[in-house]
Amino acid sequence: MKIVSTEEMRAIDRATSERFGVPSLTLMENAGSAVKDHVFSQYASAQRIVVFCGKGNNGGDGFVAARKLHDKGKNLRLILLADPNDLQGDAAAMYRKLPLEAVAVHSGEELSRVGASQADLYVDAILGTGFKPPAKGVYADAIQLLNRCDPPVVA
Repeated sequence: MKIVSTEEMRAIDRATSERFGVPSLTLMENAGSAVKDHVFSQYASAQRIVVFCGKGNNGGDGFVAARKLHDKGKNLRLILLADPNDLQGDAAAMYRKLPLEAVAVHSGEELSRVGASQADLYVDAILGTGFKPPAKGVYADAIQLLNRCDPPVVA
């Protein structure tokens, strides 16, 4: 497996869309499908899955994964670390396709109230290639929760 930098990944995504004509929504569908496939191949017995999504394209990948896992019968809780009205572009398009309601949270206290720590498996779709450290606010709170949890985290 080749590991690429943030800049290289952005260039690969751009070339895939522009040079080869693959729509960005298709790339997002493929990423979400790959997460679903990985969950079923490595964690098939996990029934309670919590998916954490940020507001960017990585969150959009998470929306696709959540939809596909839900369609396959998994008990899913989708936690959006932003206001749904803040979603834009492809992430907003994938959010609108969700067959389940996301729980929007804005603080660490809200994370504990919505049962974010009750899962057999977590999916981290919080931050992607556009992230500029450090994580702050509810994003930092969610990352800390994932770093402390016992169940596996797929990212």
